[in-house]
Amino acid sequence: MLAQGRGDRSSDDDGGTDELDAERVRRRRQSGNPVGPTAAVGQTGWVQIPETRFATAGSLHLAYHDWGDGPPLVLIPPIVSNIELAWESELYRRVLEHMGHHLRVVAFDKRGIGLSDRFEEHPTLDQRLGDIAAVMDAVGLERASIMGMSEGGLMAQHFAVRHPERVERLFVVNSFAPIDRADEIRALGEPPITTTPESLARWARIVETWGVDPAVMVDYIAPSQRDNEAFVRWTGRFQRFSATHADFQRQFESVVSVIAAGSSPELISSPTTVVHVLRDQVVNVGHGRVLARLIPHAEYLEIDGDDHYCWLMPNWRDVVDPIIERVTGRPVAMVEERRFAAVLFTDIVGSTETLSRLGDARWREAVEGHDRLATRLIDRHSGRLVKNTGDGLLAMFPTPSGAVRYAQELAHELRELGLTIRAGIHAGEIEVLGNGDITGLCVNIAARVEQAAAEGELLVSSTVRDMLLGSDITTAERGTHTLKGIDGEWRLYRVG
Repeated sequence: MLAQGRGDRSSDDDGGTDELDAERVRRRRQSGNPVGPTAAVGQTGWVQIPETRFATAGSLHLAYHDWGDGPPLVLIPPIVSNIELAWESELYRRVLEHMGHHLRVVAFDKRGIGLSDRFEEHPTLDQRLGDIAAVMDAVGLERASIMGMSEGGLMAQHFAVRHPERVERLFVVNSFAPIDRADEIRALGEPPITTTPESLARWARIVETWGVDPAVMVDYIAPSQRDNEAFVRWTGRFQRFSATHADFQRQFESVVSVIAAGSSPELISSPTTVVHVLRDQVVNVGHGRVLARLIPHAEYLEIDGDDHYCWLMPNWRDVVDPIIERVTGRPVAMVEERRFAAVLFTDIVGSTETLSRLGDARWREAVEGHDRLATRLIDRHSGRLVKNTGDGLLAMFPTPSGAVRYAQELAHELRELGLTIRAGIHAGEIEVLGNGDITGLCVNIAARVEQAAAEGELLVSSTVRDMLLGSDITTAERGTHTLKGIDGEWRLYRVG
């Protein structure tokens, strides 16, 4: 039988609370040891999750990750980041894994945010640029390609001007042109203009709702995901674990000061690609168009979309692949790939009734718990979480036994959270799409098998049952079923 309960995405094996997770991070940061779920975990089936380590910049410690294989690329994040929690969202993780297939990637949390130390006084521009150099020194990179997004793109511009000897190529994504070019930006861009009172008021609203109503932030920076309940839930956890209200307010004020300092893009000598999303609400497209005119010999790529955090868009590869291609000098294949996989669908039983029983606050905690557990447990069984489906998930595994054991363990852990799931598994050839999603008849059958399962039940197709013969996993006949939209009759089996 499957278990009850939706769990939180915890990095600890005991599924501890947010408070315990936060205390663990503080202890490990003070000791200088690697932090978090990335320490000593196995393969995802795609890229090994890196350990969290710390570079020293003056008296502060900056958290960074170093993963993948290929020419080096250093990522300078936007206003807020958390290098560990990024791996817990399948939307972020697909990008990190994809980049790691082609590049050696170094990402860090800026001072004042994420897992890095906080500051008492707003850092100077020189200190922020010194942080980039400190991370590069910590991983032994004398020279690398640099990619900065949003305010991180502004830092990347300054770094390329001050330290051209360390910049192989420069990528500026959804970032700012000099403020003294406001008229040109306005003439070339679409409303809203970034510096309007309306825009500043929206950021103030994000500060006000920080960690409480993450939908406010999602609606502004990633409108393509506003209806993705699982991502909105993850964003709330991301906010709470990345910064307090005061931390974020200080970071925002510091970022405004960096923007106000302006930049000198005409002094950039590194080969540069400017990337901007057409309908970016945070930094309007006029900034990208002006930047491309000002930076000598810059290449300009304008991407259709609405998200400031553009790696969250459905067409995220339109942003990422051109960057990979310019760093490696090789095209990135967009063809669909066929492979064997065991496909698992799960669904929470009676979510409406459980919501009524628990109330909004406890329901949200339970659902967040489900999301954390689903992500934490997937690596143990060499699987990949393809997507959250609102009240469940879609995952793929290299073996049917891995899918079964994951479903059993997830169900067992969820029981203590007071929720029940049903699950279904089928195995066969699938198509892996360029955006990381999967499709094909095998996926459709797995969805129908899950829909045939009763409350708390794990069902597998006869195909999976045959593949489990000889293992210690036991099954019992569940009869012959007609699966909607699938030809013929299907014999299904209950696990356990």
